[in-house]
This record gives sequence, structure tokens and C-alpha cells, in this order.
Amino acid sequence: YLVVVLGYPEDTTAAQYARSMGRLMIWSTEFRRDYAALTLSDFDAWQKWLFITHRNATDWRANQLAAARQFYQWRHTRGIGPNCAANTRISRRGSRMARKYTDEQLRAMLSHTANRLSPEMRVRDRTMLLALLATGARREEISKMSPHEMDLGAQTGVIRFHGKGAKEREVPIEGPVVQALSEWMGVRDGLPFPFDPDAVFVGLIGPHRGNRMGLRTIENVIAHHAQGCKVRSYGVHRFRVNFATALYDAGAGLEEIRVLLGHESIETTRRYIAVSDRARKTRLSSAHQHRILGTKNQGQPRWMSAALGRAAE
Repeated sequence: YLVVVLGYPEDTTAAQYARSMGRLMIWSTEFRRDYAALTLSDFDAWQKWLFITHRNATDWRANQLAAARQFYQWRHTRGIGPNCAANTRISRRGSRMARKYTDEQLRAMLSHTANRLSPEMRVRDRTMLLALLATGARREEISKMSPHEMDLGAQTGVIRFHGKGAKEREVPIEGPVVQALSEWMGVRDGLPFPFDPDAVFVGLIGPHRGNRMGLRTIENVIAHHAQGCKVRSYGVHRFRVNFATALYDAGAGLEEIRVLLGHESIETTRRYIAVSDRARKTRLSSAHQHRILGTKNQGQPRWMSAALGRAAE
């Protein structure tokens, strides 16, 4: 028997991989297949089962197959058994453009934090949104933030994050986010109930009051403020895109941005900055098109036409 132990925080990659392997084991048992000796046709049948029985979309099925590939590769490298999934192929939908919040949406969401019922929640939520915007952190990294990993000065600071693959990186911060973090830490230290001293952001109500905020709770905070501002499409990840594009528009290089985001591949970073203002301003001029067409640029200001000796007719 194979036992899959879920010992990780909810919604992390490790937990999703464990659930995926659990589904593969359920399928193997139901259809009397030996999970240690599956064939390519078996994996195809499993993928069809995921679609028909669980209505899993293409990308989610691909993620589960990726988990299986990792599992069988792990078995093979340790001499436990053959890599049954070595020749499987992962099919995904075409990559989608990264999305970010507009300045107006961000301003509205930050302002909406003032509508929280308690002053503690107002300070916490505003600080969390600013931290996401100013650091480009993942939701797991925001959840795991520790006071011991923050060095805050009067106007500047540094936060150390432990990202995917146990990789550590430092992100410098400055301005309002530094002040907000200092204010929140003062509020947190004065809470009238026990709280996790190793967590920056903690729950303030309900059965998890005082505990480190989980991933779903963080998502719920973002959803609350986005929906309150009539923002239809939202998510924690969009703050990372805003962080990347703002740095790129300010002149930062791709490699610098990649390091600050904790990306393994610079191609992932390229997808983020594709929606930056700087990238969107790179376009073929109307003057060049008119020159090719042999037509006049009617959109040119009258003073410019006169200066160029081509007064408008």
C-alpha cells in the first residue's frame, strides 16, 4: 500500500501534488491497476477519468500529470521502481497574458480597507495590500512572513522571503509600506489576546484568531476589498505583476526583476513585463505607416505641419 501524507499548508504546491497522487491511487485501486507498473495507456485512461468523472479542465489535468511524473522520477532515482511516467507528455492550453490591477483599482482597494469594522483590521488589511504591492511576494510568502525576517528603518527596510524550492531572497522596501508595517507591528503587539509571535499577519476574528493567516484567508481579504470596489477580476498574484511592471517602467532590468520575484526562469518574468506601460508604448508610428501608404498624417497638429513646411490644406 502507498500512503500519501498531507503535512503541508493548504493550497501549496506540495499539498496539491499529494492530492493528485491520491487521485491516481484511487483510480488505480478502482480499475485494478498496479500503480508501480502503469503504462502510457494507463495514464491516458487516468486523464480521461479525471475529465469525465471530476470534470477537470486541461490545465488542472496537466498539473496532476506533472505531479505523477515527479513522483515516479523520485521512485526511479532512489531505485524503488521504474519511471512509469517517463514518456508521458503534458498538454496545456496556450499561455495567457499576465494581468495586473490599474492604479485606480489599487487606490480604491486600499481606500476600502478603511471600511473594516475594527481599527486593527483596517491597519492589518491596508498593510497587507501595501506589502503585496511593494514586494511582489507570493501569498505563501506573505503568510509565512516573520518579524525576524524584517529589518525596518525609518524610511527603508529589507524583507527576507523563503520562496519556492526553499530559495531565500531579500526585497528592499521604502516609503509608505515601511511605515505601515511598523504601525501594524505595534498594533499586533498590543492585541488583547494571544497570538503567534512568529507571524506578521494574524487572524483577528473567529476560531483562528491569533493564528498565522492561511492562504485562503489572505485570498478572502483580497476578495473582500476587490468586490467592495466592484473589481470583477482579482487575486493575490496580480500584485506580483504590478510589482514587476512598475519596476520595469522605472528602468529596472529583467534580471534584477527576476531575482526580486524569485523566478527560476527569466521567461516567466518576460510574461509579466509584457503588460507594462513601457512595453505597450513600443509600437509602430502612424507616420511610418503613412509614409508606406503614401498618404498624409491627418492626425498631426497644425503647428507641427507648419514647422515641417507642410501646412495643412
